Order: sequence, then C-alpha cells, then structure tokens
Amino acid sequence: MATVVYVKHKGFCLTDEPVENDSITESHVTNGLQELPWDLYLPEDGEDDDVDDKTKSPPPTSPPKKLSKLEKREARQVKKVNASRRKKLQREQELGANGIDAKIPEFKPYLAKRELKSLFNSIIEENCESGKTDSKILQYHSIALYKSDLEHLLPGEWLNDNNISLIYELIIQMFIKQGRTFSNQIQILFPSVIQLLVHFPDDVEALLPVDDLKKLKFIFLPLNFIDEVDVDLEDDNNGDHWALGVLSLLDNTLYVYDSMQIDDDESTDIQLKNLAKKLQSCKSFVHGKIKIQIVKCDQQRNFDDCGVYVIMISCYLINQFLFNDEMSLDVSKVKFNPLDARLYIMKLVSRLVRI
Repeated sequence: MATVVYVKHKGFCLTDEPVENDSITESHVTNGLQELPWDLYLPEDGEDDDVDDKTKSPPPTSPPKKLSKLEKREARQVKKVNASRRKKLQREQELGANGIDAKIPEFKPYLAKRELKSLFNSIIEENCESGKTDSKILQYHSIALYKSDLEHLLPGEWLNDNNISLIYELIIQMFIKQGRTFSNQIQILFPSVIQLLVHFPDDVEALLPVDDLKKLKFIFLPLNFIDEVDVDLEDDNNGDHWALGVLSLLDNTLYVYDSMQIDDDESTDIQLKNLAKKLQSCKSFVHGKIKIQIVKCDQQRNFDDCGVYVIMISCYLINQFLFNDEMSLDVSKVKFNPLDARLYIMKLVSRLVRI
C-alpha cells in the first residue's frame, strides 16, 4: 500500500518510511464528511437567517475567501483536536458497550432517519414551488440540485450522479482551491466525465482538462459499474454499482475502493482493465502502464449505500491529503456510517440554501 508524505517545496511524494498515523493503526468510526472543516465556509445549523448582510457567507456563485497562513494552520490544529476528541468519545462508547458507563449515547438509526426525513420536508417546503413535480433547490457553481436529487438522499435510495457531483464541487471550491500550496496536485472528476471516459471510443484526452492534469499526483474517479458492457449512454441512471477509484500518478496505480467486493467478478475486472487502458492512452499526464490494486475497505450492509461510500471514502482521503503531512491510502481500519453520512449531506444542503 502506498504511503505518502507532504513535502513543503515539492508537494506529495511517495516514501518507504512507515506512516505514523493513528487512523491507520486504530479502528476509526466516521461518516467521512465530518473529517472536513465545513464550518469555515458554511453557516451553522440553526443560524438566524436575518443576520446582517455583512456577516453572511458569500453567495455560492462567488469563491470562498482565501485563507491566510495562520487560518490554515488553525484549521489543521482544529482537525487534530477534533480527531483526538472523536477517538476519546469512541473509546468511551466502546467501554460503555462492555458494561462501563459511557458518556455519549450510541448512534440511533431510528432517530437519524426521523431527523433526515424532517430536514428533507423542511427544505422542500421552504424552497420548492407548490404544484411542481420537480423544483430547483439550489445552484452551487456548476451543480444545480433539484427536489428529485434530494429524494435520493433518503434512506433506501440509490445516490445519483448529481448527489456525488455536489459534494465533489463543494470539496473542490472550499478545500482544494483554498488548500495548502500543492493542493492543486489533487483533482476530482465528476461521474459524468468518468462515464464518458469509460465508454468514449476514440481520443479520450479530448474529454479531459489535460493542462490541469499534467501537474497532478492524484485523481479521484467515481466509478459506475454496469452489468452489461454495451449500453445506451443516453439512458438515465445507467449503472448498477458505485465504487471509488484513486489514480496515483506517483506509482501509476489505480486504487479501487469497492464497498461491495465480489470474488471473481469478471464484469468489474473487464471494466477496470478497460478504464486502465483508456487512462494509459492519455500520454500527456500518464507515463507508463497502470496497475490496478483493490483496496480493502468497509463493506456496505445493503444494496443502496454504494454511492454514499464513494462520498465518505473520498472525504476521508481528501482530509488526509489536505490536513496531514503523513498519510496512507489504507482505509482498512476505518468503519463508515452511511446513514449518518446521508443525514450530514442533507444538513449541508440545508446550510447551502441559506447562503
């Protein structure tokens, strides 16, 4: 498994030294999204909408404020403190499960589902025109979110392209563009681009922002596997399963995080090899043969949460890259909570519609 260090004057580099990262050696429970400091750019839940205009966050069409070196250092320190606090609370919760009094309540799925549904209804009531079957909820840079997209965040629903694209756009605008010096060595591609990349028969470089990709070290690829290789791309919601690919140009390896791994999955293997060949043809930024490595990760417990896992793992890794000086692509010790992630995303949408 690749281990990476952040070097002040070079950016991200591979290292043979073991990474001293507690999240690798200790079991870690998270919804993925909570790893990132959203509070730097979004109003808190329940913040008064009637605050003075001067104190409001900038509108979503304008870029977030540029953080100073001091603010970036403080953000990294906050992340460390929060990580330490979460580990302490988690240990207390585990002790409570063994008969010792715990200081925090355990996660209650029923209450989370109720809060998720209540928040959904509130957003729809405040932002949708009555009588319309589908209404636009918000516009954030290139992503327009509609009522039908929001419905996919409810329990039992399968996330669509737009759900993933919204979180990716938020990460790009708030964290990668405003991150440390070499955060531009990381690129996140939207699902629609990957769909074209996989199925486009000719020059795939024409589909990609090649000039931006030349300076990259890591590219995040949301993969949508299908049972039938030959499909009509004009059909809506083609695909049967989401997984996350992270292309490391440091070692020419495509790391694949699949929350529903199946042994001897011939269809998935064919599609991954096809993707690797397509990426290898992009000589402008890929130099050499691409290896495929399936990464051990937490497995979903139903047939609906694959897209949520793509978002959770993406956020977890992005936090590693942007706020840690030593990091690993290993997530084998991390346990993800997809229901909590759905609720967290709905809360982010609720905060976005107020700015």
